[in-house]
Amino acid sequence: MNKDVKIEELKAPDRVDGYPAQTPIWLRRTLEIVPGFLVWFFVLSPIIFGLAGLEEVFVFYISFLIIYWVYRGIKFAVGLAIGVRRMHQDQATDFITKIKEVNEKKFNELSYIYLCPVYKEGLDVLEPSFEAWSKNDVGADKIHVVVAMEERTAEDIQIPNFNILKKKYGKQFASMQYYVHPKDIEGEASGVKGANINWATRKFVQKLESEGKDIANYLLITCDCDLRPEPKYLSAITYKYLTVENPEKKYFTSAIYTLNNNIWRVPTLIRVQSSMLTLVILHTWITEKYEHAPFLKQMLSSKETFSSYVVNLKTLKGVHFWDPQLGIDDSTFFWNALIRNKGEFLGEEVYIPTHSDAVENESLVKSYKSFYKQQHRWGWGVIVFPTTLASLIYDKEIPIFKKFYIAFAMYRTYIFFITVVYLMTFGLGLLGLFSQDYLFSSASYNLPNAMSFLLTILLLCNVFIVYYRRQITPIPKGWKWWRHLLDFGEVALIAVQMLSFGFIPYLQADTEMMLGKGFKKNFYATDKVRMKNEKS
Repeated sequence: MNKDVKIEELKAPDRVDGYPAQTPIWLRRTLEIVPGFLVWFFVLSPIIFGLAGLEEVFVFYISFLIIYWVYRGIKFAVGLAIGVRRMHQDQATDFITKIKEVNEKKFNELSYIYLCPVYKEGLDVLEPSFEAWSKNDVGADKIHVVVAMEERTAEDIQIPNFNILKKKYGKQFASMQYYVHPKDIEGEASGVKGANINWATRKFVQKLESEGKDIANYLLITCDCDLRPEPKYLSAITYKYLTVENPEKKYFTSAIYTLNNNIWRVPTLIRVQSSMLTLVILHTWITEKYEHAPFLKQMLSSKETFSSYVVNLKTLKGVHFWDPQLGIDDSTFFWNALIRNKGEFLGEEVYIPTHSDAVENESLVKSYKSFYKQQHRWGWGVIVFPTTLASLIYDKEIPIFKKFYIAFAMYRTYIFFITVVYLMTFGLGLLGLFSQDYLFSSASYNLPNAMSFLLTILLLCNVFIVYYRRQITPIPKGWKWWRHLLDFGEVALIAVQMLSFGFIPYLQADTEMMLGKGFKKNFYATDKVRMKNEKS
């Protein structure tokens, strides 16, 4: 372990492993059991209700899920239609002119920090990203590049890469610097970018403050090193930043987060999940951005930060950056900021796309293995459930209604949505195995027929899904007619994906935390390599 650096220097002074420092071990363990217990309760609910003779309760719940899922499917298609229209509108907008009309003086005061975490990535990944950021229309001369390196690979890989990139782009950007995150700091999570970017950002803030700079005039861009924004991304973000109320209590991001860099090269189920991720993010920004609470005279949000976003540097410092003790940086940052801002930390979106890499490795098998490990790591995002509940318990300033809303929002994200497709697919069949009363009831005949009819209606939404997806992710040129048919057919694999990679690794993470198999500190860093013998 690295004895020269203490974890206390790198984390919030009032947090231990993401929990309020005063949280006793028994409460931590109790809260860590809750998500896994609830998920497994729903997984086993057909058996539980069948054996308990409460078939009607389960039938009612499944009926609710079917109707709700059809409602969400229709809302999903509507959200995509609105989102794609907004994308075209934003792409046609001159945000620089609008910025100058609104507040040119403030724009001239702003600078940007492109925070680029790296590990083993080569120039084939890094250079296209640097090229994209250098062409952003706010001007590369307003962007400070901060490369966050890991000690394990800095000397052999990343410092040589940095020197090559600085030679090519150093005169374009306002500045370029790197910071090397020491390895094996006792107490830190490893294998993910959170501890790395936490280290680099703290060091850069120290540099700015030592120079007498006002960090409130800096907008920090955090993203993976493969992200490539379209040229108007930062100007769209800046215009939104200058025109919303209380921008210091908000984060800013693209509603159109694509994985278009390699989407047509990756294996089928990875492509299906990656495409749906793009569409789900877009749909939720359109239809579920805020929850209105009229009697509180405000809006509430549970829209988590995901992968790439922009935040004022003073805001970031105010919430103590990222927690280096947690293996998940994006969602933990949001919930931490939400609690510290007393439930008033909101997201604001723009509709200029950004493009990243889908999971890919040297072969089909390796790609799927990497994908599973990535989804398992994402599944550990459930750690925000116990850490946030503990924070709500000890916070005396957040109104009780907000506390219930925040708890329900986490339940919906980390419990409810994980089990919906599983229950609709297997629930009634399992109930029939354990309940003769259900098996010989009219519900056992009528409910599957009703489900089939309603889900057929839902399938019609897939036509719209493919249409709007193709506007966000254009298909390769020169496709044969049969490849178009296969493309439409891939929509049917959404359910397969949600029952495999979208379910099993998340169940695994919930179970590991519930059983107390050690607080997860070591994660798999997703490889960013190309498949051999790649084909479109």
